[in-house]
Amino acid sequence: MTISTLSLMRSSYLSVAENQKRLSEAQIEQSTGRLSNIGAALGASTSQAIDLRAATDRNSVEIELNGLASSELKGLQSGLTSLTDLAHSFTATLIGARNAQNGQQVVKDAAKNALKQMQEILNVTQDGKALFSGINTSTSPLADYFSAVPPASKNAIDSAFLSEFGTPQNGSAVSNITAAQMDTFINGNFKTQFDATNWSSNWSNAGSQNRQIRIADSFQAQISVNANDQVFRNLTMAITMAFDLGSGSLNQAAFEKLVDKSASIAGAASADLGDVSSSLGIVQKQITDQNNQLTQRNDILNQTLTRLEGVDQFEVATRINTLTTQLEASYSLTARINKLSLLNYL
Repeated sequence: MTISTLSLMRSSYLSVAENQKRLSEAQIEQSTGRLSNIGAALGASTSQAIDLRAATDRNSVEIELNGLASSELKGLQSGLTSLTDLAHSFTATLIGARNAQNGQQVVKDAAKNALKQMQEILNVTQDGKALFSGINTSTSPLADYFSAVPPASKNAIDSAFLSEFGTPQNGSAVSNITAAQMDTFINGNFKTQFDATNWSSNWSNAGSQNRQIRIADSFQAQISVNANDQVFRNLTMAITMAFDLGSGSLNQAAFEKLVDKSASIAGAASADLGDVSSSLGIVQKQITDQNNQLTQRNDILNQTLTRLEGVDQFEVATRINTLTTQLEASYSLTARINKLSLLNYL
């Protein structure tokens, strides 16, 4: 092979390598819609592009975090709606059973089902978080009141009843409890079982501090209620008294007093649940408004980025076709040069 042939081959190889590099860059630009080498293309404007992209990334992260908070708020709102429906249904059952022939058993069965449902609602989890546990998201708020091994809540109610009346809830002496005695117990020793201290000690594992989210640079809001709030204690109290203060064995006067107190407390709790739902709705609206603003900002930033970094897809496609044609020609020429030899002419 002659020196001139070697020079031709080297020149061809360099041309192929350069075109392959340019083709690779063009293909990247075609797939991303952006310049393949932004620094080289923009020069001094590169820092502006970097700042714009960092701003869009920050906004996108904030939108995503707000979206997670919004999802949790939807879960909480769903729980509050279920509890409101439960309170309405339970109150209606109490009123209907007050003077019914088998009213005491109806009330006891309805209260048992209602308490089970309430436990399920307040213990709901989403993405591994207990929604109604405040900052204690890894722990379900309520123990099972009907567990084979009675929880502290059940033991506390049993102890309070026995201390007040000298008989357990299923004892024969329950029928001797007067309406006045029942009223005194409900307003006194029984009610104290649901104050903040006894509730946290015997009923709830929730944290009383609600979680916070930074919706905007200078604004934080609560994204959760928790099972220690008064409204949940009151509704639990109303349901528990209907189930576990002797229903089934009481005299009619004491039973009617029990039903009246339970219905009154459950009805008030239903209204309070609406207030809680409204306060969460305000936060939901704030999150939606903030995300709309962030999305609009990103739209503007992306338009500016497109002007800086964007490429003409038609021009890129034309360039790719041209480079592909040149490479095919170079491959053909290189193959021919490789075959050049003096032996072919001897």
